[in-house]
Amino acid sequence: MSDVVDIHVHLYPGEASADPAGWAAAHGEPGWSAVVAPPGRRGIQGWSDPGALIAHMDEAGVATCVLLGWYWERQDTCDLQNGWHQEWVRRHPGRLAAFAAVQPAEGRRAVHSLERALDGGLVGVGELLPQAQGYGIDDPAFREVLELAGSRGAPVNLHATDPAAGARAGPPTPLGDFARLARDHPRTRLILAHWGGGMAFRGLPGGEGLPHNLFFDTAASPLLYGGEVFRQAADRVGADRILYGSDYPILLHFRESRRPELARFIRDIRSSGLTQAELGLVLGANARRLLPGLAPRGKAV
Repeated sequence: MSDVVDIHVHLYPGEASADPAGWAAAHGEPGWSAVVAPPGRRGIQGWSDPGALIAHMDEAGVATCVLLGWYWERQDTCDLQNGWHQEWVRRHPGRLAAFAAVQPAEGRRAVHSLERALDGGLVGVGELLPQAQGYGIDDPAFREVLELAGSRGAPVNLHATDPAAGARAGPPTPLGDFARLARDHPRTRLILAHWGGGMAFRGLPGGEGLPHNLFFDTAASPLLYGGEVFRQAADRVGADRILYGSDYPILLHFRESRRPELARFIRDIRSSGLTQAELGLVLGANARRLLPGLAPRGKAV
C-alpha cells in the first residue's frame, strides 16, 4: 500500500444519490441539488459509495481518503452527514477519515454540534462556503467555529472560486478574505479548495504575502486548469502547502468517461513536473502532517 492521501472526497448514501433532487427537496437543501443535479442539463457529478471508493483507492494506490462535508443550508443536514461519516470511518478504519459539516448561520447550536462531531472522531471541518450558507466572513459563530477548530488541531476546508472564472464557477469568494481569516486565526490551519481559486499559483493582488497557516488542495484541478499549475504553485507557495485532493466522485474526465475513478489524476500529477521529493509532499506527507491521526504510512488497519 502506498502512502497517498486524498484529502478532498465527497460521499452520500444511496437514497441521496438515487434521487438527488427529491432528497434535497425533502431535506431543504436546494443549493446542493442545483450543484449536483442541475435541472435541464447533464451534470458532471459522479456517484459512489464506500465500497466502490475503497475499490477505486486500491486501483489507484491510495492509502487513505478524507471525506469532506458539504456546505449545507441546514444544521440538521450537517448532523445527518456527520453521522454518515462516523459510520463509514468505523466501517473502514485506516482507509477513511472524515471532516465535519457545520452551518454557522445557526449560531450556538452549530458550534455545539461541531464539538460533538469532533468528540466523535471527525478530524477536520468543512468544506464550508459562507456565500452559499448565508453568513458573513465576520459572523461571530463562524469565527467561533474557526477558533474551536484551531483549539482541537482540526484543519478547516473552505471552498474557493477563481475570480477569473466568472459566474459559472459559483458564488465569488474574495481571496483577500481568506488571507484575513488566516491572519486573524493563526493557530487554525485553513485549506483552500480548488487551488484557493488560483491563489496558490497567482498569489494575492499586489503581491501581498500569504499567512503561514494557509494550504491549498488540488480538488477538481483537471476541470479547471492545465497540469502546469502544479509546477507554478510549487514555485510560488512551496510544495509543502499543496495537498492532493481529487473531488471524487466528480467526473474529472467526463468527456472520456462517465465512471468515477482516482488513478488517472494521480498519474497526471506524477508527470506534472514536480520532483520526487515534491510529489511525496503533495501526495501524502503534507496531509499526514496536518492530520497526524491518520494510519501510519503504507498501513491500512
